[in-house]
Amino acid sequence: MLNIQDLIFPINNKKASGFLIKNSSNIFYITFYSGEGYIYVSASGEINLYVDGRYAQRAKREAHKARGKVNINIIGVKEIYKDIAADITKQFKGSNNGNRYKPAVLFESPYFTYEEFLSFKKAFKHSVKLIPSHNALLKIRSLKDKNELNSIKKAVSIAEGSFLNSLRTALDSGLEFSEQGIAMEYKKHLINNNSKESFEAIALSNKNSSMPHGAPSDKKVDKNGILLFDFGAEWNGYKSDETVTMHFGKPDKKFSDVYDAVYSAQQLAISKIKPGVKFKDLDKTARDYIEKKGYGKYFTHSLGHGVGLDIHEYPYVYNKNADTVKEGMVFTVEPGVYLEGEFGVRIEDMCYVKRDGAQVITNIKKKSFYIKDILQ
Repeated sequence: MLNIQDLIFPINNKKASGFLIKNSSNIFYITFYSGEGYIYVSASGEINLYVDGRYAQRAKREAHKARGKVNINIIGVKEIYKDIAADITKQFKGSNNGNRYKPAVLFESPYFTYEEFLSFKKAFKHSVKLIPSHNALLKIRSLKDKNELNSIKKAVSIAEGSFLNSLRTALDSGLEFSEQGIAMEYKKHLINNNSKESFEAIALSNKNSSMPHGAPSDKKVDKNGILLFDFGAEWNGYKSDETVTMHFGKPDKKFSDVYDAVYSAQQLAISKIKPGVKFKDLDKTARDYIEKKGYGKYFTHSLGHGVGLDIHEYPYVYNKNADTVKEGMVFTVEPGVYLEGEFGVRIEDMCYVKRDGAQVITNIKKKSFYIKDILQ
């Protein structure tokens, strides 16, 4: 979890007195509190969690888990902007540290609405400068510790078990299921495992599978056709994300060729993952391979994305990201080829970066697209 010094650095770097944070995932990351509210981290490392009466008991219960790691003060508010601004301003006035405490506060500009910004500005009576901060926590959160990794792996295990069981249920019924039906069956299995979806499952058959993020329909799944299933689960707030493309019958050569191209591109990219490699180079590795196979223009999205408290978070594995891979990161590798009016293939696994390369932490084997092999 968070080393508070990582947050104090951007505060001091901007010569501010503290950092006002709203993003729910960032609040959870720092405090273990999962409800609505704001937190203020001072330059001295003190953390104030501001909640209204609806969340007071919940905040006390959940933030208790973080005690001992960070110092959290839970403060009730009635008039959100006015009360938070007054409490923060009081800290400035009560400080004896002179120039160390400047009348300036960082705020998470990507997550504050314009109305919130104006409301805080008014509540501070224009005496405090609000300095925008763009995603200061994202790179900190991208490095997972042992507990975070274990939560992600547990989410993977629940998701895969639920997926395989829902698939067996569908097969036992003679595949008398629609795309929506299989997606709902998956959701039921998650609930039975005390979990929930990390995003709405994507179940797409035959021609519908050519939509990278299509919505499941009431169309019956072809007993001899294709099913693309993109799914995830959640455990302790941490998410999983995985895509399996399978065939229930005997595919034609074109499907086999596309599947082999996508799978080989994915495996090649995974083999290149190690600390120090640029994300754009990983994307290029997979994209160049698919291009050589004649399907380059049909690979229409980035190679992958980070997964953690959010289903899409830093790092982003795409052709313009010159940042480098670091040990401790978790991200997906998911090349795809989508032939409109025909079919689509996406193969997605999650990778954990170790000192000597990538550990694939999703477990369903995807070398074969045959349903019997996937269910093994």
